[in-house]
Amino acid sequence: MTSDLRRFVVAKIHSVPMLEALLLLRSRDDGWATGELAARLYLPESRVRQLLGELCHERLATMDGDRARYAPTSADVEQIVDALAATYSRHVVAVTELIHSGVGRQARDFADAFVLRRDE
Repeated sequence: MTSDLRRFVVAKIHSVPMLEALLLLRSRDDGWATGELAARLYLPESRVRQLLGELCHERLATMDGDRARYAPTSADVEQIVDALAATYSRHVVAVTELIHSGVGRQARDFADAFVLRRDE
């Protein structure tokens, strides 16, 4: 796994279900309805809406009503997501461990501490 791919996973992918949702969105140009994703991911629709919110926040997806679509912001992001899909298909455990690593979570929490919020 390249260092760019590792950085992307640590910065953008918060959970395995988030990764699975991203890869499903990537698989279909016309996108997915929330209910369809919930059925495919074996998750409640409320959790899928949360995951889609995270993907939109990370600028990896867009929502149009109840329909979500994969929306990489650049060719570079699209390439790294393609590499992530290929790596995940061959090295599930390594990618999963990276997502679950405390280092990734701590780095994300540290970065989030510097995000200005409207209510502050």
